Amino acid sequence: MGCLAGRAARFAWLLLAAAVLSGCATSTLTGRSQFMLVSEDHAISGSARAYSSMIGGLSKKGKVETGTARAERVKEITDKLIAQAVRFRPDSATWDWRVEVINDPKVINAFCMAGGKMAIYTGFWEKLNITDDEVAAIMGHEIGHALASHTREHMSVAYTAQVGALVLSALLASRNDPNSFGRNADALSSAAALAITLPNSREGEEEADQIGIELAARAGFDPRAAVSLWEKMQKEKKFSTPQFLSTHPSNETRIQNLSALVPKVDHLYQLAKAGKPTEGVPSFLGGGDAAARQAYADKAAGEADTMTFLGPQFEKFKKGEVVFECRFACFFAYTNRKGDWKAMHDKKAWRDLAVSVMNVGYLNDLSYFLLGEAAKGLGLGEVAGVYYRRAGDAQKAGHDCGGSCEEFELRKLAETAPK
Repeated sequence: MGCLAGRAARFAWLLLAAAVLSGCATSTLTGRSQFMLVSEDHAISGSARAYSSMIGGLSKKGKVETGTARAERVKEITDKLIAQAVRFRPDSATWDWRVEVINDPKVINAFCMAGGKMAIYTGFWEKLNITDDEVAAIMGHEIGHALASHTREHMSVAYTAQVGALVLSALLASRNDPNSFGRNADALSSAAALAITLPNSREGEEEADQIGIELAARAGFDPRAAVSLWEKMQKEKKFSTPQFLSTHPSNETRIQNLSALVPKVDHLYQLAKAGKPTEGVPSFLGGGDAAARQAYADKAAGEADTMTFLGPQFEKFKKGEVVFECRFACFFAYTNRKGDWKAMHDKKAWRDLAVSVMNVGYLNDLSYFLLGEAAKGLGLGEVAGVYYRRAGDAQKAGHDCGGSCEEFELRKLAETAPK
């Protein structure tokens, strides 16, 4: 057994090292580097199973509110938010978006799992008397977690902890107790699974706040409601600690931060109020027209627009002002991401491609060439020419991708690309 434990430990250490080295990715939505060992598909399928089990159990107890005016209104509000979410993550158009109202007047809580599985508890109405705009603030924030892949990030941490548990259990296994290895692995893996339920990081909460308040504003809901909601939460905290606050710390700093975000997105709210933000927009909740959803997502992917907090960076790109200087420090990120860039290029996800390339910032001809392709795809012909020329200059300076250009024939393509 000791020999087996030793082999298991060595193998587990190799797995753990490989996980740490290969799991980092940069979000095209937020620009933050995240540990993403678990694939998007696994995060979505795992969340779907957990959601089905949870809602199924609550439904049997009569705790899922259906057919009420409140439940229908929550769906209407959430559907408007999803339509805005899809604009900035077009791949989420294929998610099986769901939202349920859980009838528990004592609980103030809400969530959105990977793949768009959502719920909100009736305690928000019973204890805080929330408005429609505040519902949008809550659900926008939770959708922000899903768009920024926070569930997937938590699952990746938990999965790595399970591999670490295997290492530790192998080291703890006794030659005199052949069952100890299995018992230790089971116990430590169970503890590792709890990592999924840990509170979001400060960065994660800030990201969800930024994304959520903007989704709400673009969907025609007053962004000031995010501030009033947290003010209500602060008052409620004086009498009890809502479950929502166990993972969403409420404090004066947060309220101040949300207040500072309001003027940055208020113009989007005013535009939405003056226009018709839902005209021609398909429904994304439950069954619907898959072709219409995909057409909407494809159109969104080609928009030369991004979320407000990435605005300055994207404006530089649209003006042809992006210049790369990083080499050695960015090489690992470049190596990890260039395969993704090929996939984005094939999907014509031009906005995501530009953001991802800029986030890495690696100086070579491939980086500039892909910025040129993104600019051309977004209809920015003159700007595309600027980046194509920089690709050529990088080649001449010896900063080329060599034989590892993800199947792009850069010299030929750069020569024939419009200048």
